[in-house]
Amino acid sequence: MLGMGLTFGGIAGGFFAVLTVMLAVFGGLDESEPFFPTIAGTVWGFGIGVAFSGVLAVVGRHMSFEKLSVARVAGIGALAGLLLAGTLIGFTSLAGEAATGTVEAMTILPLLGAGAGAASLLIARRAGPALTSGEETPGLQATGDVDPSVAP
Repeated sequence: MLGMGLTFGGIAGGFFAVLTVMLAVFGGLDESEPFFPTIAGTVWGFGIGVAFSGVLAVVGRHMSFEKLSVARVAGIGALAGLLLAGTLIGFTSLAGEAATGTVEAMTILPLLGAGAGAASLLIARRAGPALTSGEETPGLQATGDVDPSVAP
């Protein structure tokens, strides 16, 4: 779950870094907090990634990796974004605060989840031929020690 959170955080951080540069070039960037969009996007991406991992574990438990489609994984990512947005809005309401940014959270977080979900599946498919399930990496023994026959 944490690995998927880190993957989504990296994807979202990269997306928001590009967005921040575009805002800086074309105007509209808040000069008092120029790195806020990138940091916030990375944090939200991590949260969506953890939620995505949980939803994927429940929804896709009877499916093989090869049967997962990009559209299905993007839908699961959007659902994870909605779950995170709903959780944030719910906790804000319980704290007695006015729920500002509800529309933004309910649109941006699912879009971010869908994009990061699709991107993570495409990355996993590209890496798939390099190492199959159950296969050990060259140079490592089952105990985690380096195989002396492969060591430099």
